[in-house]
Amino acid sequence: MVGLSLGEKHFIQGGIAQDLRSDGRKRLTYRPIYVETGVIPQANGSARVRLGATDVIASVKAELGKPHPLQPDKGKVAIYVDCSPTAAPIFEGRGGEELSMELSVALQRCLLGGKSGAGAGISLSSLVVVEGKICWDLYIDGLVVSSDGNLLDALGAAIKAALSNTGIPRVNVAAGASGDEEPEVDVSDEEFLQFDTSGVPVIITLTKVGRHYIVDATTEEESQMSSAVSISVNRQGHICGLTKRGGAGVDPSIILDMISVAKHVSEQLLNQLDSEIAAAEARENES
Repeated sequence: MVGLSLGEKHFIQGGIAQDLRSDGRKRLTYRPIYVETGVIPQANGSARVRLGATDVIASVKAELGKPHPLQPDKGKVAIYVDCSPTAAPIFEGRGGEELSMELSVALQRCLLGGKSGAGAGISLSSLVVVEGKICWDLYIDGLVVSSDGNLLDALGAAIKAALSNTGIPRVNVAAGASGDEEPEVDVSDEEFLQFDTSGVPVIITLTKVGRHYIVDATTEEESQMSSAVSISVNRQGHICGLTKRGGAGVDPSIILDMISVAKHVSEQLLNQLDSEIAAAEARENES
């Protein structure tokens, strides 16, 4: 945890109450976001996102697999996060493992919808090659390189950027496979299909400090929170997932207010992120 004196705690809480945070931001303003794509050459897609001093990397690996028998018309996506022990002292030993697990579960809730795949921000049906027989399995790995708060939003942004950077090889299926036979497939080395990321949401975490909530909390601000609610919102303003942490309960009426604030903030973040991804891909193509 962050060691703060009583005076520092009052300063942080007082600033938030007056809508002027320690770094000069308002309650609902994000830190500048910086995106870099194609950072891991051997992955199908990858991206690095910096949000202030928070620095994360996401990579996407696509492999051919078999759809789940109960969901023959959907591909599969697995998300796993690893926290580098050098990112923050709390990540050493068991603390890092627990946070990795918490972040992985939260990302799955926010991006993959329910168990049925309904409401998923990542289109699982687009990953099917032959219904019931062949699909793409996406393995999404997140790495926390440096932590200064708001890891979930940063990882969500990095995954969205990595997916937009992902090329999935074109698969040609040989005709004539009947019944239970496994169809023969030819995976192209040259032709790649771009992943459609228009439906992939951003995650907006609203952190409650005192009577107010803020976006993009730093580690110091997070140390003063009573609870935090993370809401994933897509371009259409639809809620794709919601997760909460922190011990204090949140009144249902406040949750509704948080959702409307998250929808409002998500528009700005989506626009900022889309333009950063476009700029990053232009830089990558030049190099």
